[in-house]
Amino acid sequence: MKKPGFIIGLTLLLGFAVESIGAEFAFHGDMNNRFLIYTQRSDWLNPESQGTIGNKYVDATYGELKYRFWFEAADDDGDVKGVYAIEIGGVRWGREGSGKGQGGSYSGDGVNVETRWAYVDMQTPGVERKLRWRMGLQPWAINSFLWQETATGLNLYGTPTDLIDFQAAWIRSVDKLAQDEAERNLENVDNFLGRVNFNVNPDLKIGVFGLYSLGNNDPDSPADFASVNPRNYLYKQFASDTKSNWYNIGIDGTWALGKFFFNWDLIYQGGSLDDINFDDSEFSGKSSSGNFDISAYMGHADIGYKFGKPKLTYTFWYASGDDNAGDNDFKGFLGIDLDRDDSLSMFEGGYADDASYFTERGYMLDKGFIMNKLALDYQWTEKLRVGGAAMYMMTAEDIEYFNNNGGSESNDQIGFELNAYLKYMVFKNVELAVNAGYLFSGDAMDAFETGNQRDGSADEDIFVSSARVRYKF
Repeated sequence: MKKPGFIIGLTLLLGFAVESIGAEFAFHGDMNNRFLIYTQRSDWLNPESQGTIGNKYVDATYGELKYRFWFEAADDDGDVKGVYAIEIGGVRWGREGSGKGQGGSYSGDGVNVETRWAYVDMQTPGVERKLRWRMGLQPWAINSFLWQETATGLNLYGTPTDLIDFQAAWIRSVDKLAQDEAERNLENVDNFLGRVNFNVNPDLKIGVFGLYSLGNNDPDSPADFASVNPRNYLYKQFASDTKSNWYNIGIDGTWALGKFFFNWDLIYQGGSLDDINFDDSEFSGKSSSGNFDISAYMGHADIGYKFGKPKLTYTFWYASGDDNAGDNDFKGFLGIDLDRDDSLSMFEGGYADDASYFTERGYMLDKGFIMNKLALDYQWTEKLRVGGAAMYMMTAEDIEYFNNNGGSESNDQIGFELNAYLKYMVFKNVELAVNAGYLFSGDAMDAFETGNQRDGSADEDIFVSSARVRYKF
């Protein structure tokens, strides 16, 4: 078979097939090239399970790529649509090996492609108003402080009236299929979501939601309990190993009032997480085991004003923290799966964000978080946007830890940070961006220092700068 003839024939065949079934196809891409320009604290900008601050600078500069492509196929009436997306995630230039983030060295032969989305979205037959079913691996935006990532599930959503839209979903985040009697206690983790949004008017939207998470893993002995510590205090990290029976109730919304705008989130968490070994030996030296009652909350607000080209925004949030690692209460706000980018030194604010960040959650350890941030954004020209931010950060409860002499310390000040950025549209769909941030460390950062530095006061500030060239179509 001659390849050119085969390809031409296949193309013609597909062309006739598309015309006959009346399908519409679309292809999209997000080709993001990112660069860590410089940081002197690469040891800190490490996933939370590893990040520490040594007594010498650990400098880093690198380039990486993160590409995402997705295909959409829909019928002429839009009644059904299929979506499939792949991602090449965080491939570091020059990194050898095979797997996610690998394959950037000689020959570039790493196996690093993953499925990002794969779902079907269709209208309910015989219903005039929008009432659609989405099933498969899909993105979820339950709340940006709680769960905003992909997972497999079934999502029913629609607009029964012009003033109301709703969502009801079942999300299976963990599946454990027992293969023999020894695995009979393995259970799945299921999440049930309900949301109603009230579109009061074009400028005011209010949403209420409830999320119930159920996981019935039932280990036979404490040795098989879920291992939890302050550094992995994120539900997805231990959900498959614990018995879960907890819920989130929230209200969020947006309001535009002339040139003023407001955004808010309020979430309360209750219920229980059972069969857990909680180990805080790294910090307070305390531990506890058994069943834990959850009583946690968080609140967030943005208050802003648009002057025209400039926009000024004040952001505040409070995530509750746990004040005693030795009891059987979880009072620290608990995220499920999310990515915060509000800070370059703490969160995923850097553009090279696949590995150079301390935490992806909006709180520190199990101690919660207090954020005060003032940001100014200026649309200088149609193509150029610049901005900066100043923020003061604390934990809601003190981080208790031992200093290098074995004495007890207790601090809550993360520090004062300055950020700045520039974004320029080189072409219609190509963005060049650069940012930088500097954290003047507060004394709570001493808890993460090593060796003789752990003396009750912070010794090291943190600087990070990154850039990206991003082509989206």
